[in-house]
Amino acid sequence: MNYVVATYLARFVAILFIIPAIFPDFFLNRFPGLEAPSIRGGVFAIGVLIYIGASVAYYVLRKRELARRREEMKN
Repeated sequence: MNYVVATYLARFVAILFIIPAIFPDFFLNRFPGLEAPSIRGGVFAIGVLIYIGASVAYYVLRKRELARRREEMKN
């Protein structure tokens, strides 16, 4: 079950990347480097890629665990 914690933690980190890109006005005063749209777009893209990667990893690892459990139940 460690993969569950790891993938959800990765998704949380991805959301931390996505939120400043979606709501830049709230973060501009705290982080002035986010003013450039290209930086915001890059941060958003990184967040989306991390989230998608964590979701795919969770799906694949969950399928493997379910297959392993089915095999154990058969034996």
